[in-house]
Amino acid sequence: MRKFNKILIGIFAFTMFFTLFNVNNVVAVQESSPPVNGDKIQKQIHANNESNITFRNMTRFRFNSTANIDLNINCDALRIGVKDFEIEIDADQNLQMNMTCTEEQAELGLLKGSTQQTRNRNRYQYQEGFCLLIQCNNSNPIQAKLKILENNQNRGSSWAYYDETSEEWVTVPTTVEDEYLVTVTDHFSYWTVLQPETEDNFMIYMGIIGVIGIIAIVSVIYLKKRK
Repeated sequence: MRKFNKILIGIFAFTMFFTLFNVNNVVAVQESSPPVNGDKIQKQIHANNESNITFRNMTRFRFNSTANIDLNINCDALRIGVKDFEIEIDADQNLQMNMTCTEEQAELGLLKGSTQQTRNRNRYQYQEGFCLLIQCNNSNPIQAKLKILENNQNRGSSWAYYDETSEEWVTVPTTVEDEYLVTVTDHFSYWTVLQPETEDNFMIYMGIIGVIGIIAIVSVIYLKKRK
């Protein structure tokens, strides 16, 4: 009888261990959607799971959230190209979120290669080709961490949001974590990555203007001689 009881206890202990092991695996599961061939997707992001969405095998989004999210994304991946973006959200209520990702935002003066003078009066170049509008129904406080993979093009850059009141871009403290440019925010709006304008960039810019000016002068002289 005692031997039988030991067997039962052993089976029970093994069952409990197996159950706990599977629970831990469920919490750590990664949810990946098939690559999106179009520009839009609707998806349910489950709390405490990592969800991955890739547009046209190029632009990748990764989500981690403490709340469930009803998500709508519109992403112009054909123009944006290869990007790796991640967002971590800490919220105490389920969310409805809309995200629109484009290469440029002409109405905000954000064109590739353009120069932006931010609130601190420093000058930045927009080279990233990744501008994200995040809209959310959060009525309670929220914390979010934005990440984009660092590369030779954006190294040393800072995250920035668009202040609609002052109509200017505002850079925020940005760190590098595991090869990602990272910032923390408590609000959503237009977000992008800006690169500080260096003396080399300025000289290149002035050189281009100088070449254009020389071509224009030579063209005028040539046309006058022909007449």
